[in-house]
Amino acid sequence: MGNIRFYTIMFVRFMLVLAFVGAYFNDRPLVLFVSILAFVVTFLPKILHKKLGVKIPADFEIMIILFIYGTLFFGEVRGFYARFWWWDVLLNLGASIALGLVGLTILYVLYKDEKLDASPLVISIFTFTFAVAAGTIWEFFEFSLDTFLNTDLQQTLVKDTMIDLITNAVGALFVAITGYIYLKEGKRNLLSKLIVNFVEKNPILFRSERNADERVDKIKRMIAKGETEKVEFKATLRTNLHTNNFDKKIEHASLKTVAAFLNSEGGTLLIGVSDKGEVTGIEKDNFQTNDKFTLHLANLIKNHIGREMVSFIHFELIKISEVHLLRVDCKPSDKEVFLRSEGEEEFFVRSGPSTVQLRGSSLIDYANRRFKKN
Repeated sequence: MGNIRFYTIMFVRFMLVLAFVGAYFNDRPLVLFVSILAFVVTFLPKILHKKLGVKIPADFEIMIILFIYGTLFFGEVRGFYARFWWWDVLLNLGASIALGLVGLTILYVLYKDEKLDASPLVISIFTFTFAVAAGTIWEFFEFSLDTFLNTDLQQTLVKDTMIDLITNAVGALFVAITGYIYLKEGKRNLLSKLIVNFVEKNPILFRSERNADERVDKIKRMIAKGETEKVEFKATLRTNLHTNNFDKKIEHASLKTVAAFLNSEGGTLLIGVSDKGEVTGIEKDNFQTNDKFTLHLANLIKNHIGREMVSFIHFELIKISEVHLLRVDCKPSDKEVFLRSEGEEEFFVRSGPSTVQLRGSSLIDYANRRFKKN
């Protein structure tokens, strides 16, 4: 991806320089202005990274650069706007999807950090309205350029504006629907991968010290309330604290809880917290690093529950005092989840603050009630 990004950016910059030279000698001030602006924008990701520590993922950057190239070179220089009626529609659709991604990213971070207590439907509605509003403001900008600089961006005025607004709404609706599916069911798609990738690469933007303190406070309040139908504590992941040795039964206990949350209404497993609510820390498991601890749990889930379930589970390491605990948030699955153990498959659900195993007719009845919509 790095080589593709480099050659794409260099090619676009070269073509922008050609566009600038052509606009200068052919007296096309709008193309001249936009080519200079676009050339500067190609350096923006590097500037943001150097000055603010903001990392733009390579796939994001390539899409932005290609959009600029399509808008300027093909649209203005090659006259695609005049020759092909659908070119403006295509670019407006891309812009509306990009604006929707911006709105969805902001709401996703607030939702993930529990700063926004809203359903996936409400988040998708606000994503839609944000993108439509931003697209409308852009139409104001085009109208202003046509009025004061005698440009021809809105060629047929009302008709062109309405087509742009409808296109913006279609793109915004697409992002809102895909965002809803991801937040509701945990199913990864291209847009959700872009958002998650951007958020994970830029913790400086979304995880300030204040946010870290707030997360610690929330965890402390959660621990103080004790175990519930949606919260369970485990002192360790693999170590028996009585013998101080590795114990598969301890691992199995955590996996049972994860499977039960997936089969029920979701929930949070806190590893590094005793049944009495004492923060013991994951350091008791004696992994070389915290990352290896998280990787070990992820591999256990893949091997004993299923790789397809990883998208329903989110890990977060939280430091309290001098130790760390791991927060494991599980979303409800859209199909039955079985825990594979010693050649057998087990089915667990939550019943109050406990994890229980269902077999036979009880399992069938529960699955029909819980998963019948699927």
